Amino acid sequence: MTHAPRNDAPAPRRPPRVDASMTLLTEVMDRPLDPGYAEAAARRASGQEQSKGPRAWLLVVTLGVLLGFVTTTATVDLRAPQGSAIAARQVLENEITDRREAVDDLAARATALSEETEALQTQALSDIDPALLESLKVDGVTNGSIAVKGPGIVVTLKDAPAGLGASDEDAFQKKVQDMDLQHVVNGLWASGAEAIAINGQRLTPLSAVRSAGEAILVDLQPLIGPYRVEAIGDPDTLETAFARSAAQDYLMTISQAWGIQQSRVAQSKLSLPGNGVQRLYYAHAVDSTATGGDEPAGTDSSPAEQESTE
Repeated sequence: MTHAPRNDAPAPRRPPRVDASMTLLTEVMDRPLDPGYAEAAARRASGQEQSKGPRAWLLVVTLGVLLGFVTTTATVDLRAPQGSAIAARQVLENEITDRREAVDDLAARATALSEETEALQTQALSDIDPALLESLKVDGVTNGSIAVKGPGIVVTLKDAPAGLGASDEDAFQKKVQDMDLQHVVNGLWASGAEAIAINGQRLTPLSAVRSAGEAILVDLQPLIGPYRVEAIGDPDTLETAFARSAAQDYLMTISQAWGIQQSRVAQSKLSLPGNGVQRLYYAHAVDSTATGGDEPAGTDSSPAEQESTE
């Protein structure tokens, strides 16, 4: 029995198999370039790749300019307002302007008639019944129908400075709101104010301070900040009482929380306009002999009774 001859040198051993998880790292280290890039680089190195001619570059430039022109034209057409929309907007603006002018004219006429009525009333009652005339003047100051002058204080509210990156909610809170003016007005009335006006708009017992969107309205008249609240009365009394009121605490709170700017200063002379002709409410006296009626003397009368009073 013969045996195969033994080789003196050992046979070469195969290298261990690279783990599958190392394949990606091996590819990155051994072949850093993608095959497509490597092939393109080899062509450039061998001089096989031909440079693009002028016609190709001209085609690329022309195509880019054409695409840019088409995109710009489409954008302008989309953003440009249509002719009908512009015409409708112009009509509305003209109508608003005309209505505003008409309202201003009527308000001026109402004020002039109110002043004429007051002058005739003063002339008629100055000699006949001075006490009644004085009572009517006091009532006119109270209901805001006549203009008044005198010392007082002025409370001014301004929006907080606009901050960069502020959210919509923060931007809204940094503006003076109708409730802020309501707190100031109520605080001034409680402090002993005899007459109050906001930005020249005289307040009456029936006045409403409210908001519509972002606008603040006083008796449906829009106001623009800063808001100047003028109150006629003894300056020292108003200053002391308002400083101790809840309104001042409220102003300090919104100033610290939202940056609303507020100031208060005494004035030796203020002039507040009248609010024109006031709406009349009819009343009738209650018969003292009637029984079972708790109706006060100031209740509204029926339409028939209103016609009889006229």
